[in-house]
Amino acid sequence: MNTRVVVTGGAGFIGRETIRKLVISGYDVLCFDLAEQIERHKNILSEIALLGKLTLTHGSILDRNSLRDAMNGADLVIHLAAMLGVKKTEDNKLGCIEVNITGTDNVLAATVMHGVKKFVFASSSEVYGEPDTNPIKESQTTKGKTVYAVTKIAGEELTKGYNQRYPNLDFTIIRFFNTYGEGQVAQFVLAKWVMNALQGINPVVYGDGNQTRSYGHVDDVTKGVQMIIENKKSNGKTYNLGNSTQVRTLKELAQQVIDIVAPNKDLKVEVLGNFDGADRIPEREIHIRYCDTSYANRELGYEPKITVEEGIRRIAAQVKIHSDWPTA
Repeated sequence: MNTRVVVTGGAGFIGRETIRKLVISGYDVLCFDLAEQIERHKNILSEIALLGKLTLTHGSILDRNSLRDAMNGADLVIHLAAMLGVKKTEDNKLGCIEVNITGTDNVLAATVMHGVKKFVFASSSEVYGEPDTNPIKESQTTKGKTVYAVTKIAGEELTKGYNQRYPNLDFTIIRFFNTYGEGQVAQFVLAKWVMNALQGINPVVYGDGNQTRSYGHVDDVTKGVQMIIENKKSNGKTYNLGNSTQVRTLKELAQQVIDIVAPNKDLKVEVLGNFDGADRIPEREIHIRYCDTSYANRELGYEPKITVEEGIRRIAAQVKIHSDWPTA
C-alpha cells in the first residue's frame, strides 16, 4: 500500500495508536508534531517505526512552511493537533483560538496546496455543550460551552467551508467522546485514579460525582478512525466515536477503579461536592453527556468491544503513567 497519510498531533494519545494501526496496515505514515512531543514519546514511536513505514517530522501547525513541507506527497490528512484541557484552554483563550482555529486553517490550506484527497478533522463531544437529550446523535445542535468547544465548532465549519471552495477535497468530521486507555497522561481522570489506587491513594471526585459520560477505549476508537479513512461512505459525514454501552457516573467509575485495581486496600471514593483545587471550571462543567454511535455502526460497521472494566485492567498493567503533558 502506497497511500501516504499525514497525522498532525501524531505523537499524542489518540495519534500514537492511530499511527500504530495505520503503519501495521501498510500505510506510509508521517507523524507531524511538536519537537518536545516527539522527543517525549520517541521510544514508543521508534517501536512503531519498526512495524512499517513511519516518518517523524517536527513542526507546529502555526508554521505554514513546515506544514507545506510535511504535506508534500500526502494522499490523506488526519488532523488531531490541538490545544486541549479545560483549565489550560480557559486560562489561555487567545492561544486556544490561535492553535485550534488558525492552526486548522493552516493545515487545510496546506492540504489544498498539495492536492490532498481527503481531510479528517478531529472534533470533540464538547461541541454538544450541555445536551438537550442523551444519548447524543450527530444531528443534535452544537452549542459550545467552553472556548475549546467553540474552536472545535469553528474547525468543523472551516473544514466544510474548504470543501465548498475546493470540492476535490473530501472530508470527514469525527466527534470523539471520552477516550481513555494505556499511555494516557494522568491529568485525565481514569489514568489518574488508576495511578492513585496503585499508590494507595483514594480517588477524588470533584462536584457531586453524578456527572455522566460514555467511555471509549483508544483501541476501539482508533479502529473507527481507520474505518473512516477506508470507507468512501464517510465522505462529507460527521460521526460520533466512543462507546455508547459504557456509560458511568464519576462515582461509579471511581468505585470500579478501586474494586479492580486495589480490592485489598482500604480505599474509598472521596466525593468533594465542590471544585476547589480542580482543573475543572464549575460554570463550564457538563453534567450528563454520552454518545449514540449507531450511525457509525450502520455506515462503517463500527462496534467497540472493550468494556470499562477491561480498560481499567489494561491501564493498571502498564509500566508507567505520565503525570502531565508538555505545556507548549
